[in-house]
Amino acid sequence: MNQTSIRALIRANIPFLLPYVLFLVSGGILFCLYSRSEIHLYINEQTHGMADLFFRVITNLGDGLAVTLIALLFLIWKTGNGLLLGISGIFAGVFTQILKHTVFSTWERPKKFFEGVHELYLVSGVNNYSGHTFPSGHSASAFALYFSIALLTPNKPLKFLLFLLALTVAFSRVYLSQHFLNDVYAGSLLGMCSVFLARYILQRMKPFAGAAWINKGLFSINKPAA
Repeated sequence: MNQTSIRALIRANIPFLLPYVLFLVSGGILFCLYSRSEIHLYINEQTHGMADLFFRVITNLGDGLAVTLIALLFLIWKTGNGLLLGISGIFAGVFTQILKHTVFSTWERPKKFFEGVHELYLVSGVNNYSGHTFPSGHSASAFALYFSIALLTPNKPLKFLLFLLALTVAFSRVYLSQHFLNDVYAGSLLGMCSVFLARYILQRMKPFAGAAWINKGLFSINKPAA
């Protein structure tokens, strides 16, 4: 990917990338000023019945099932688009699990971290886990999925809405006390990097680069010409 194509990609996706950069800067400032415990406890105090239901539902838009189903739908429409969603989702999931189970295997999730120290407000109906908190897999998957879709649409307001959706899914993990804010922050970075890597592979490497079938729908790849 040369510098010209990178600049063009950035310009075309400013509605997603600019607010994402603002999120990174804001998060970085928060991490400098407050500990992850202080940030989490503050967010944990900002609860509401309707918000409980909302975040309990929307968090599912970042799990593996959602990514798989949406990628399959795009695959049927246009193979290359589905592959972008699928490959970036796979990368996000693999990178996340490797880090969770190696470098950060001992890092505890909020429920376990605050056990015996502070009683967290936990949303009813949510199965809160104890370990492997960093980075957030749902956040990585959400940013990989919705940034991939943003790359595929020329609609600028939709690109911004896709960013908001990815951010909301990521924030739901903190609201539900499944993760700390720095977990979703790192997860979002993994998701974004996964998209750039998947896009590079599809555009530059065989058997994807330049293949005619990549611009066809899944069921029309082997369909004979009329």
